[in-house]
Amino acid sequence: MLAEQGSNQPLGRLREAKSLADVLMRAKDHCKDCKVTSPIVCMERCDVWRVKHEIHETEKIVSQTDHGRLLFNALKNRRRLKILEVLCQRSSSLKELRRALRESGFSHSRRTIVEAYLTPMLKAGLVKEEGGGFKVTFYGRKVHDLLVGLSFGSDPLSLLPLHSCCYEETVLKELAEPRTFNELATRVPKKSLSRILMRLRAKGLLVKSPRSDYVYYHRIKGKPRVKLSPTEKRVFEAIPQAGIPIRQLHQVVGINLRRTYKYLRRIREKKLVFAIKISRTYELTAVGREIVNRLNEIENLAASTLNAPAPLAQVKP
Repeated sequence: MLAEQGSNQPLGRLREAKSLADVLMRAKDHCKDCKVTSPIVCMERCDVWRVKHEIHETEKIVSQTDHGRLLFNALKNRRRLKILEVLCQRSSSLKELRRALRESGFSHSRRTIVEAYLTPMLKAGLVKEEGGGFKVTFYGRKVHDLLVGLSFGSDPLSLLPLHSCCYEETVLKELAEPRTFNELATRVPKKSLSRILMRLRAKGLLVKSPRSDYVYYHRIKGKPRVKLSPTEKRVFEAIPQAGIPIRQLHQVVGINLRRTYKYLRRIREKKLVFAIKISRTYELTAVGREIVNRLNEIENLAASTLNAPAPLAQVKP
């Protein structure tokens, strides 16, 4: 609508709004100064009224508990994003959409386009049927604008798994700060977490902490009260109070790794050394951080129509 009515000044002001709540506020301000002969005339002729009505319909969709999952799964597909791009330029019939997809190298039947690509976007409130064709909603246009111009392509969400429960999205959002495996396991099912992390690493969205040693060895304070062999004493005295990983310890002592393990075990049996396991953390790459920023912006856009939290609910194990 807005692309086709670009010369319409009120619609242009609505297009500049940052959120759907701001759109409604600007629309109401416009309606205060508008004088019409009857409400019927407003409904039939006013584009601003149509935008207001459309956003109120979007509120019903966004308020559904599974809207976040439907929305992100609808966007994680290149063909749907192409359809959204075409509809942002102009309303199109099914025939025109099929032609546009074919020009982009996607050849599908009309039935497949409707069932596999348009229906998920209709359920998410991104597009709607009108006049025998399809057009982008104001909500869909705003979502599309958030995905355009990214440094790593126009379809970043396609890096995430299709038809998922949005566990990957939840993990990415949790990694706004580096987290350990056990910390992440409180947000998604623990039995699935290893596979989730593996998929995200394969897509270049997160990395493990560079530390390769999980266990640090520490010695007790003071002098040992039991007898130590010369080599055991060298190993014991080479351990700093701050702790040391075994791969570093064997280099300091000057013996091979196998012998270091042997003498370290003997010293531990004498209760002079103890081990502390250090949990590996995970953190986002630059691409992962940019995707999280877009996920947050899309959630905030959807939440801007409601007096409620963002639509993607926290996932409980």
